[in-house]
Amino acid sequence: MSSSFLRAEKIGMRFGGLQVLSDIDLEIGERSLTAIIGPNGAGKSTFLNVLTGVLRPTEGVVAFRGQAIGGLPLHRIARLGIARKFQIPSIFSSLTVVENLQVARWGSARTEWPEDELLEMIGLRDRRSVQGAELAHGEKQWLEIGMAIASSPTLLLLDEPTAGMTPQETADTAALIHRLNKKLAVIAVEHDISFVRALGADTLVLHQGRFFRQGPFAEIEADEAVRDVYLGRR
Repeated sequence: MSSSFLRAEKIGMRFGGLQVLSDIDLEIGERSLTAIIGPNGAGKSTFLNVLTGVLRPTEGVVAFRGQAIGGLPLHRIARLGIARKFQIPSIFSSLTVVENLQVARWGSARTEWPEDELLEMIGLRDRRSVQGAELAHGEKQWLEIGMAIASSPTLLLLDEPTAGMTPQETADTAALIHRLNKKLAVIAVEHDISFVRALGADTLVLHQGRFFRQGPFAEIEADEAVRDVYLGRR
């Protein structure tokens, strides 16, 4: 496999007799912005787990900056510069916003995000002394994004980052990701089409374990085949 920022080549994933992913290729560059959409059961979460090294694919290989990461311990993958935010916020409810960020940064050799800049980036500067338990749902999501980037990764993977958000929180999250994308690459797996539209990113459609469409979201949204399998006909 040739060297690149992130490259997945001929990825297949089988659980027993069930083929979940088949012959998937993906290559992205530094500071790229990518959205992955698809119906339930398409294999999105499985593919995200493969990209982050949680799962080692049955076939194919994933490489980050030219290094194969399948089978590496998760802490080594994180040290390479890959961070992930899960769908359900996982913060320390008894700690303040800034304390959560300090815990996430602890032990990291990367300190590219000054504390105030990080708080400003995630829109929680005025909430820095508020305990995690007192935050609104959207604010908890933003805090976890802040915790994910506290160690200054170069690639951030987001698993349905707007789940449970209000329309305004969803719009604010899209704006946050655009700000982040000026400094790092982002891959977002998402169901909320309004959010994907706001991202305006290169979009890949996963269906039955395969990528069958890729392009700007405006083209994806207008594609008859995509609307048949996922977006729904108007």
